[in-house]
Amino acid sequence: MGCKDLKKTLQDEQKCEIHYDTVWKGRQIALRELYGKWKESFQMLFNWRAEVMKRSPGSVIEIGVKEVDGIFYFHRFFCALKPCIDGFLEGCRPYLSVDSTALNGRWNGHLAIACGIDGHNWMYPVAFGFIDGETTDNWTWFMTQLHKAIGDLLVLAISSDACKGLENAVKNVFPRAEHRECFRHLMNNFIKKFGVTYSLRCILQPDLIEKKFTSTFSSQLLKLVLLF
Repeated sequence: MGCKDLKKTLQDEQKCEIHYDTVWKGRQIALRELYGKWKESFQMLFNWRAEVMKRSPGSVIEIGVKEVDGIFYFHRFFCALKPCIDGFLEGCRPYLSVDSTALNGRWNGHLAIACGIDGHNWMYPVAFGFIDGETTDNWTWFMTQLHKAIGDLLVLAISSDACKGLENAVKNVFPRAEHRECFRHLMNNFIKKFGVTYSLRCILQPDLIEKKFTSTFSSQLLKLVLLF
């Protein structure tokens, strides 16, 4: 419950007027009493890793830290559980979709994920992690941990958006993999550049693409449009 809702609940149930700042401070005290201090929870992450590695050996869990003035701070995190790794290698298509989404809260980083597709065309989670930004360094670290988990596959396709940091990481860590851009992001970029009307006409009349682009680019885009 947020501070605004908590303030309203206190007013309705306790019949008292409390300033927003007082409600916020009281909520912080209650959260510390229930879950402990924010800084102390950092050590719990290492305890959790040790427990998982004991009960699920073969998992790949890495915790990245950075040192500032002799103090270690949380930097990034990666987790691929052993059952997820085995399930991907033994029962999924050689395909991975890699992306991240921004997090809003006290730690404003990104939640990264590597997701496969199983035999029923359902999404299959392979690995996830936390990074502080979509940089080449962070994505290279994430993909390196992913490589530890799944190894070198003879056939592998990796799909992502047009993030340059992720694109560089895929090339460096999985040089043999076939790297493709997500079709949804490709269409969004196409619409942003040429507008909705022209993009819809290209989908309904693919021959328009041949008149607009060179033969190499248009032939590749034509295949994607036909698949769409």
